[in-house]
Amino acid sequence: MSSKRKTTSGKASSQSPSARSPRHRPKIHNDDDLPPSAGYLVSCDVPTKQFIQHLNDLKPVDKKFILQDLDATHLLVELKARDEIRRKVEEWEDSNVFSSVERVGEDLDMS
Repeated sequence: MSSKRKTTSGKASSQSPSARSPRHRPKIHNDDDLPPSAGYLVSCDVPTKQFIQHLNDLKPVDKKFILQDLDATHLLVELKARDEIRRKVEEWEDSNVFSSVERVGEDLDMS
C-alpha cells in the first residue's frame, strides 16, 4: 500500500509541502538570525540636514557616517553615529537660540 493519498481522479493530493510534513514548514527567524541594521534614518529640516552633512564632511574618509543622502530632509546614517549626531545637533541648536538679554543694543519691546 502506498502512503500517498489519492484523489478520485487517481492523482496525488495537491496538499502543500507544509501541510504534508512538519519539516517543510517555513523557518521562523530569531532576532539573532537577522542581518544587522544597515543604518539609522534621520528625518530633519533642511538646515539641520546641512549641518549634519557638514559634520560628516569634517570627518576623515574612514570615519564618515552618512551612508546615503535620501532626499531634502532624510539621511541614512551609521547607527553608531546616532548619539554623536544628536548631541552635536542639540549643541548647535542651543548656540543659535538667543534670549532678549543677549540681544544687547537692539530696541526690543519687552511688553
